[in-house]
Amino acid sequence: ERESASGWRARRMGKRKSSKEKERPPPPSMSQLESDFAASGMQDYLETHRTRVFCGSDSNTSAKYYGSSSSYVAAGVDSSQNLKQFEDALDIKVTKLDEESIEFELIGVSPSYANALRRILISEVPTMAIEHVFFLNNTSTIPDEILAHRLGLIPIAADPSAFEFRGGGEMEGWVRKDQKNTIVLGLKIACTKDSNTQEVKNAKVLSKQLIWKAGGSDIPDETNVRFTSSQEKNFPQAIGPVHDDILLAKLSLGQEIELEAHCTKGNGAEHAKWSPVATAWYRLCPEVVLLREVTGNDAEELMRQFKDAPETCPLALKGGKIVVKDERPHLECLERVRALQLEEKWSSSIQLRKRKDHFLFTVESTGAYSPAKLVREALSILKQKSNNISMFV
Repeated sequence: ERESASGWRARRMGKRKSSKEKERPPPPSMSQLESDFAASGMQDYLETHRTRVFCGSDSNTSAKYYGSSSSYVAAGVDSSQNLKQFEDALDIKVTKLDEESIEFELIGVSPSYANALRRILISEVPTMAIEHVFFLNNTSTIPDEILAHRLGLIPIAADPSAFEFRGGGEMEGWVRKDQKNTIVLGLKIACTKDSNTQEVKNAKVLSKQLIWKAGGSDIPDETNVRFTSSQEKNFPQAIGPVHDDILLAKLSLGQEIELEAHCTKGNGAEHAKWSPVATAWYRLCPEVVLLREVTGNDAEELMRQFKDAPETCPLALKGGKIVVKDERPHLECLERVRALQLEEKWSSSIQLRKRKDHFLFTVESTGAYSPAKLVREALSILKQKSNNISMFV
């Protein structure tokens, strides 16, 4: 026989979970919110504070995450989680993907996992970036140090996995600098005027004018970089800046720049120029909750509050009563819900909350990686870190 929603929830309330207990699935008539509350075995108000953030007009409450296995032991609930439970709860849904960015949902993990992924994206996924600049001539108005700094921040389109770390500090002098750990780019440009058309050429120095030297440095005695073979056989597509239109300098007639820039492998923890992301951030997934049934004239009046709102309004009028849509509400609508909470008439009817284990990620790549590959690399590093920890447990 099918068990009622109220009966199933009553059976679970206050009951300590056992790993040997055979779980019965929640009745299909229950909402996701009710299912989450009932499955935990805790009273509704405790489960609400454990899994939700309450969004007020000026500040949020219940923002603390209780991740300890003993957080609710006084209520007779074991909050520990084994690997199988973690795998069942974990989910990743990609909601948007293009050449420059990716948006995805990370579900069923604590804030520590989400923040670990964010920090790895920013500071631990390796890339190639200009580290050393050797100036042969610079008569522009930009000092060598400023121009070298600008060059370092240019994203380089090269597969970092094809190169080795050179190392830094005192160790760098002992490492052989060759085609395995170095990319050489050259720039030689002068501002001139065409004698026939009087057109000024090369007044702007752009990133596209950096030329890849697959054979290595032209001044090996100065740079101490010596290639034993050309990089062309390993890289059929030319290596260079991701974007061709980055302005590096402006020249006047007669001014010129000649330099050699060497790229090495590194990560954002060492310097921001090696960071593969333009930005990586997340926010908690919002949800609109009805605290009571709204029907009749009240339902019509509440819908009028959203009459000029975007199509993704969180509420709908069905069968004479208000229901919450499953789709993600527009940010403007969420702010209207937040404002309605301040009104005496609606404060006991509607509430804006956020789920503590549901994260909406936005990652913008600099172009050194495709967005999808960037996230995969970060997850791979997180997996390796977890394996390293398991060796000592």
